[in-house]
Amino acid sequence: MNTMKIAWLFPDTLYLHGERGNILALARFAELAGFQAQIEKVDFETENFDAMDYDVIFCPPGEIASYPTILDWLKPYKELFQNFVEAGRPMVVTGTSIALWGSKVVRTDGSEFEGMGLLEVEARENEAVYGDDIYFSCSYHGAEMEIIGNQIQMADFINQGEEPFGKLIYGYGNTGKNREEGFQKKNAIFTNTLAPMLVVSPKLTMEIIKAAAESKGLPIENIQFDMELEEKSFATKKEFIFGKESRLTNCKEKE
Repeated sequence: MNTMKIAWLFPDTLYLHGERGNILALARFAELAGFQAQIEKVDFETENFDAMDYDVIFCPPGEIASYPTILDWLKPYKELFQNFVEAGRPMVVTGTSIALWGSKVVRTDGSEFEGMGLLEVEARENEAVYGDDIYFSCSYHGAEMEIIGNQIQMADFINQGEEPFGKLIYGYGNTGKNREEGFQKKNAIFTNTLAPMLVVSPKLTMEIIKAAAESKGLPIENIQFDMELEEKSFATKKEFIFGKESRLTNCKEKE
């Protein structure tokens, strides 16, 4: 049985919002595709790191205060991460950790530091934290889909030339001022959507595993998975979001 190696970046430092569900979803769908899933934690103790040793890289969100220390470890491997993305291998970055991979991070106190520079994106920490549902359409690995999740926005992400991952239907997105959600570079996803995104969005998870398999020269035509429960859940969430939007509109009209 072929192995699919999944790198989990800094799980003991980037631990916000219950992202463990996403890593488990990746492993489960790798197994459904016929691979033996192998999850490896990559952190300050890791030696001889090579991004190209992995088929999928997952980077969950954490506190911005921890990012300079993490970047000190990451930056010597910048070229390896760039090679990984350019090779079309899937990388999934969620929440505030988009800031790690952009060009610059600006804190609320005016201080700033450079990110990894994989994205032409500037992160600006927010004075207030924003939280709400998020609903958007996107295209990934040739598949069109809609995704509903949650967003807790501790920073705005100013796009300076990247392709957005999705088009907002409801929610805040990158800045709260346009309809852009996240960023996409080949098969690398940088999204504001939090856990358990890959659990409740099996179509996206399947396409991530398919993209990873293709990069190994082992393309998968189909992954058998009953999505009835997830489809019903999606329909319920969609109904709730549109109902909430309608209620908000009515309240504004009465003011």
